[in-house]
Amino acid sequence: MKIFSKKALKRIGIVGGAVIAILLIANAIWVWRTGSRLEEKLAALRAEGEPLSLADLARKPIPPETNAAVFLRRARSDLEAINNNELFDVYSSDDYEEGRPSESELKTIRSVLETYPKIIPLLQQAAACPDYDPQADYTVAPQAFLAEHLDRISDPRFVARVLRARVLLLLSQGKREEALRTCITMFRLCRHFDHEPLMVGYLVSVACRHVAVEATNLVLRAGPLPKDSREALEAELALHDGAEAYKHALQTERAYGLDCLRTMPGRGFWLVSRALWNDATCYYLDMIDRQLAAVPLPYPDVIATTPATTPHRFGFRVLTDLAEPAIAVGRAAMERTRATIRCLRELNALQARPEQAGAEMPKLADLGLPAAATTDPFAGKPLHLKKLPVGWLVYSVGKDLKDDGGDFTEARDVGVGPPQPPPTSKSTAEDAEARRG
Repeated sequence: MKIFSKKALKRIGIVGGAVIAILLIANAIWVWRTGSRLEEKLAALRAEGEPLSLADLARKPIPPETNAAVFLRRARSDLEAINNNELFDVYSSDDYEEGRPSESELKTIRSVLETYPKIIPLLQQAAACPDYDPQADYTVAPQAFLAEHLDRISDPRFVARVLRARVLLLLSQGKREEALRTCITMFRLCRHFDHEPLMVGYLVSVACRHVAVEATNLVLRAGPLPKDSREALEAELALHDGAEAYKHALQTERAYGLDCLRTMPGRGFWLVSRALWNDATCYYLDMIDRQLAAVPLPYPDVIATTPATTPHRFGFRVLTDLAEPAIAVGRAAMERTRATIRCLRELNALQARPEQAGAEMPKLADLGLPAAATTDPFAGKPLHLKKLPVGWLVYSVGKDLKDDGGDFTEARDVGVGPPQPPPTSKSTAEDAEARRG
């Protein structure tokens, strides 16, 4: 018995064909609408001169003698040898980490710097350069670019560690002015590292600044410094209070992300897939725009206006939902950097006051700093200041916006304070026993 007659099959075919035609038309409209919306966004960014691909990040060649990256490349093999071998055990020491290396550790540092006599001059030459171009290959696929980038950005960490070791050695020799000049070299190199693309490059630069702040704090508390040294430090620190490096990270991250989205498998397949990728790309651009638009806003406003997002479970927007927390962490890192820099500037200004005023609780307006330099970037209020028996404690409330009294553990507050005293023999013995247990 026939289930369907020829007439019924014909009708089914007609209906099926009509449904397919409707779906194809709907898909075409969807592709057109999402494609038009994407092109409008890209055209607006293109008109503003924003980079929209890795290739757009390439610069015209600059003279080698003006490029800090050239001198850093010459120092790379020595940096790797020092950090991965020569000073590896020193870096692992708790005493060294706390800024009080032992005599044997200082002897090792001195020996290593003598063994590699070119390393410090090369870093000083790099710091003195007016420009920095990593000269990366922007023509390769995004995955290859990222691999090369991750390999290169280990260098700033190596630089910061070597220069911190030199600062501690100079302090042990009573050479405070030279130690401070080394700290300024660290900060100048951090400004060069800000030119590295992507958010991960920015976060490495932030980490290097943290090392520079910590080393400078030790120098400032080690003893008197001449006025011109303090003025040189203030002039350098004033260059580290902006948001340009963070914006650069977002803009270059957008260029990299667009290339990643363009090269996704199935990106160009017309049926359904192309519209979904167009939509995902628009969603990604909206996320970056949201982060950039929030840059001028005070941090409390950023927190208050950040919408609670539910990760998408359909389409390719989920890729942006996964990436956004990692990208957004850069904002807190920017504020933390600005906070510690401002605390350091305030400490420097406090110590520069006339000796007879040293014990008095000063008015921030009398320190000779711009009002912004004494403002907590997290809270929008004056930085907190405490006079302790061992020196000034200057701090910000940190990203939780809660005043924890200058407690820097787990970044409850952030700032600069007197170095931690060495542990007592009893506590040392207890720590040793705990480690054995």
